Amino acid sequence: MIGYSNEHLSGSHMITGHRGAAALAPENTLASIQKAAESGIKWIEIDTQLSADNIPVIIHDQTVQRCTNGKGLVGELTLAELKGLDAGSWFASEFTGETIPTLKEALLVCQENDLNMNLEIKIYSEDEIKSLVERVVETVKVLNFPIDKLLFSSFSQTALKHCQALYPGVRRGFITKNKPSDMLVSIKPLALYSLHIDHRILNETLAESIKEAGLTLMIWTLNDPKQIDKYTAWGVDNIITDKPHKFNR
Repeated sequence: MIGYSNEHLSGSHMITGHRGAAALAPENTLASIQKAAESGIKWIEIDTQLSADNIPVIIHDQTVQRCTNGKGLVGELTLAELKGLDAGSWFASEFTGETIPTLKEALLVCQENDLNMNLEIKIYSEDEIKSLVERVVETVKVLNFPIDKLLFSSFSQTALKHCQALYPGVRRGFITKNKPSDMLVSIKPLALYSLHIDHRILNETLAESIKEAGLTLMIWTLNDPKQIDKYTAWGVDNIITDKPHKFNR
């Protein structure tokens, strides 16, 4: 956490668009990132994994079925094959022809729109962790993406260890859907910046424990803006939402 502050955020800095702006455009596409930027927020969260030819691409699921017109595992399709899929029409006809972006393309759109990126390192196999982190770090460094606008996050502690080793200066966040009781002790060696927790399991006592551990507290995926006061009163620093336009007023 060297060089970064855990001070409470406010306004547009407190809101992160989930998979871009998943309620406004097909998730994890450049259109979704652009919609998030247009809503006036400063942060987006997207997911990355490797294509068959080892290119970091932006997609959540292990397969392409849910969010494209194709079939198969992301990791078994080349970039050319992935780019040949329609990743937009499932959401709305106006997004027909939207493609699965590469990490490079997503980073460039973030730079153009002065957006901070919370990049989830999506792990479906332990065997792929090292190569994915290596390619992600390489891509970020080649583009010279500002380190102060970047956060690597993952459900995988192993992935975060690789991030720590390969790019120690970047902020890192652990994602969990479980109550992190003794986990707060186990993750301490990772020197994390943040903990990202399912808002449905967070309570005031747990929030206090996370904050006392010196961690920035982020919650996912909150889509009801009426609840924002409750969570900010508990010390939540950042809210990940599909509906950034509803929170940033």
